[in-house]
Amino acid sequence: MIDFDNFFYVIFTTFLLTSFIIYVFNKNNILIDQVSYSAHKKLKEQYLKSPSLCGGIIIYICSILFFKDLSLLILFSFFILVTGLLSDTNKMSSPGKRIFFQFIVCLSFIVLTDLGIKDLRIETLNYLLNFKIISILFTIFCVLILINGSNFLDGLNTLVIGYYSLVCFFLILLSYDFNLLINPNINLLFIFLIVLFPFNFFGKIYLGDSGSYLVAFFISFFVIDFSLKNSLVSPYLICFLLWYPAFENLFSIIRRLLSNNKADVADQYHLHQMIYNYFIKKKIINNKYINTLVANLINIYNLIIFISFYKLYSNTKILIFVTITNIVIYLVLYFFMKKKLFLNINFKK
Repeated sequence: MIDFDNFFYVIFTTFLLTSFIIYVFNKNNILIDQVSYSAHKKLKEQYLKSPSLCGGIIIYICSILFFKDLSLLILFSFFILVTGLLSDTNKMSSPGKRIFFQFIVCLSFIVLTDLGIKDLRIETLNYLLNFKIISILFTIFCVLILINGSNFLDGLNTLVIGYYSLVCFFLILLSYDFNLLINPNINLLFIFLIVLFPFNFFGKIYLGDSGSYLVAFFISFFVIDFSLKNSLVSPYLICFLLWYPAFENLFSIIRRLLSNNKADVADQYHLHQMIYNYFIKKKIINNKYINTLVANLINIYNLIIFISFYKLYSNTKILIFVTITNIVIYLVLYFFMKKKLFLNINFKK
């Protein structure tokens, strides 16, 4: 854990840096969220001036200032950030090109850091993971699923920042409660996210594709590193903590293919968008509050799940059961929303 003097120094510096960058970017119309930039993101707050997509830039600068002994992570995360910025400015609109570029970055990073996933608590799978190339490719697959799944969630204020703040907090809490090894830089990432949270909550800043990619890439490193350092920790703790963005990605690909749509073509049928539209339709509260309300309801659900089961970090069976239960709840809620909104999403029989 970081000492309190450094703790407040990091908070104060991050806050000042965030305020300064928001002011400069908004005043000069730098990376301002526009339909021409993000045509597939329709859940923008219509009652506020569109803010800058500078969340990722702020987090990256903070990582340069405060992360220690993570030079390779900072180096390769720069390329992840750039990929997102090219997407935010519509200079790399092709999802295929972005995923290819992410693949090359992740491959290089994993090979140089030897960060591969090597234990799934299943003998046959562990045998396959003993082959380095399989371990590397499987790890890349998991990281890419998380990175792009996180981008799918970035349609509601605080959904991504709030979710990964929870992940950081519970990893830190686990290490403290059970004397587990953890990379101390995760404390700093947690601070960055907490400082950005109110700015995102009030619609003063967006993460954009760049921020979503970057935060997910950082989280991928920290959770895999945490699992590798603690043999008592079940590898399915990662699934338990990251099930939502990962499943959002996988399910989105599957339902698009079953609906005869291209897997890489964006749509408005993610669960959080459907809940948002349901609240709009029901006129439960003022429309301008629904964006953030839905995001926080989703994060509150995950907070309750994390609190209820995080102490079972070594119990593989329970972690798998809870993860599957979360997926079932997701699917039930998804098809409930589909029915209530009368959406024409035709799946093959």
